[in-house]
Amino acid sequence: MHSDNDKNWDSIREKIIGLGEQSIRKSYYPELQQRISELERFRALLDETNDVIFLTEVHSGKLADFNISASEKLGYSPQKLSEMSVHDIISPDEIEGMKHIIDNLVKGRKLKNRLTVETFLKRQDNSQINVEINISLVRFSDDAYIVMVARDITERKAFENALKSSIKEKEVLIREIHHRVKNNMQIISSLLNLQKQYVHDEEASSVLLESQNRVKSMAMIHEKLYKTQNFSEINFGDYITSLVDDLFSSYGSYSGRIKKEMIFDEIMLGLETAIPCGLIISELVTNTLKYAFPNQMEGEFRIEMYEIDGLYHLIISDNGVGIPPNINFDKTETLGLVLVDSLVNQLEGTVELERNGGTKFKIIFKELKYEERF
Repeated sequence: MHSDNDKNWDSIREKIIGLGEQSIRKSYYPELQQRISELERFRALLDETNDVIFLTEVHSGKLADFNISASEKLGYSPQKLSEMSVHDIISPDEIEGMKHIIDNLVKGRKLKNRLTVETFLKRQDNSQINVEINISLVRFSDDAYIVMVARDITERKAFENALKSSIKEKEVLIREIHHRVKNNMQIISSLLNLQKQYVHDEEASSVLLESQNRVKSMAMIHEKLYKTQNFSEINFGDYITSLVDDLFSSYGSYSGRIKKEMIFDEIMLGLETAIPCGLIISELVTNTLKYAFPNQMEGEFRIEMYEIDGLYHLIISDNGVGIPPNINFDKTETLGLVLVDSLVNQLEGTVELERNGGTKFKIIFKELKYEERF
């Protein structure tokens, strides 16, 4: 039996415990309710997204959690998914690669704790979905998990493949156009060369040779565009080297006496700029070979090209006899120099002629902007 004192003590203890429980409920209940509300909102957010979301255990790969889209898009029931691992839903061909990625992520061999990869998910009917997966390593208390957010990119990849196919078809078409233009110009060049053999007048023969070289300078650009993967521009330094070597070969009796020097930056030019610029070089190099070194005179020829602040500088010089002072470059009737002046204007550039110790042409221009034609 309890004494009266014992009864009084039991009563006091019950009151203390009751007050403690009430205090705990008053202190933690609102916070608990808030946390529950936050979790419910977070769950609703995950379930409303179209992306497939998995939470997997690090070592076993077992699916610890997933959203509704995972079940709907893969065709498995939620109960079935809860019994599966990530290895069951990754395409068999991709499993080893995925294991390697996750292993690197978990062991810290990656600089970032988040990776994006493309792979395939296997559905219940054995069909596959092409997905882009964001993979992250997260920790809850002392446990680590892998979060996978997979977005279906099947339609996007189909569009990309169709676009690549279309681009490939256009590339083939453009390459064929450049090939045909080059062939047609080579035919014209061959006809001029054939005609030259039937002309006995030296001046007429020279005119035909110059015309042939002009055609070849344009054909050479189309040939280089045909051989490259970039149809919008060519390496102009390579083009100049080929063009000058070809011109020196055309005037074989001169080339052995003239030492040539060529210095270029790596310059890429579009078709609309490259053709007039190539014709300018053809005219000025031809002018050097024909007139700068008469009577078996030896000398030096130099061509350089560089770019400064968007402006191209083309300098062609020689230490030959020079252009006579009575020839005014702006008003000359010489076809070659008239063409140079016209082509420089086409490039919206400037040309300067120096006659000290030979001849030097300094041409400054900028690349022409291509205008679309309809």
